[in-house]
Amino acid sequence: MRINKTYHRLVTYLIPCLLALLLSSPAWGEVPKAELMLKKEDPYLYGACGWCTDLFLLKENDNRKNFSGYNLDSQTGSYLIDLTGPQGTIVTLFGSQNYSRERGYLILVKQDDRPIAVGDLKKLPPRQWVEVNQSDTGPGLYRVWYHPAPYFKEHIASVRWGQWWTELPPASRKE
Repeated sequence: MRINKTYHRLVTYLIPCLLALLLSSPAWGEVPKAELMLKKEDPYLYGACGWCTDLFLLKENDNRKNFSGYNLDSQTGSYLIDLTGPQGTIVTLFGSQNYSRERGYLILVKQDDRPIAVGDLKKLPPRQWVEVNQSDTGPGLYRVWYHPAPYFKEHIASVRWGQWWTELPPASRKE
């Protein structure tokens, strides 16, 4: 009698657990999606935390023609750019709405699976591909094309995922 109760309890708890495990198995082989995190930092704006910023997270293929819904789109300060995702992830940030290149743009191409953090844009040579290796243990390797414009880092206004240009490098002709 006692063995029957133990068997019944085991079946009662084990079957739902195995079923849940089997139903979740398709997610095991999924490739991680890329994410772009934009933070706007204003060195003159301090909150209760000493230095505060809001985050704006975009998932892969979430193209945005404008950031009108983002509450810091008109605030002063500069955007900080973090990108995670697999090797080959491409994202472009534009200084104008509707993917217009007139106010500058920045193309990021991940070269490994480690996250990247874009630093000071003033250090990037304009209108040429540059490979940036942030470190062997921390942030990853990426290629970048920077087409500068005044106040680009303060006014990122649209984001487009993937390769949208037909010629490489884009804007190699005088615009």
